[in-house]
Amino acid sequence: MTNALKTITLEFEAELLSGVRSGADEAELAKIRDRAFDRLREVKEGPSPPCLDSIFDVAGEIGRKLDMALETTRA
Repeated sequence: MTNALKTITLEFEAELLSGVRSGADEAELAKIRDRAFDRLREVKEGPSPPCLDSIFDVAGEIGRKLDMALETTRA
């Protein structure tokens, strides 16, 4: 995983945790995911993008973590 992908993942996790702690609803958490996906697209379309497998892995991780956060907020 490249530094750019690690940064996207770490920033997403931090934003997501902050959202959960502050009582964000599903729509607000989805916006956090969407911002992370926008950053992934920027990296993918950049001058030296990482391989697509790495990008898809990060996208899957973001989706799984959002699902876990949503389960937490519903409990």
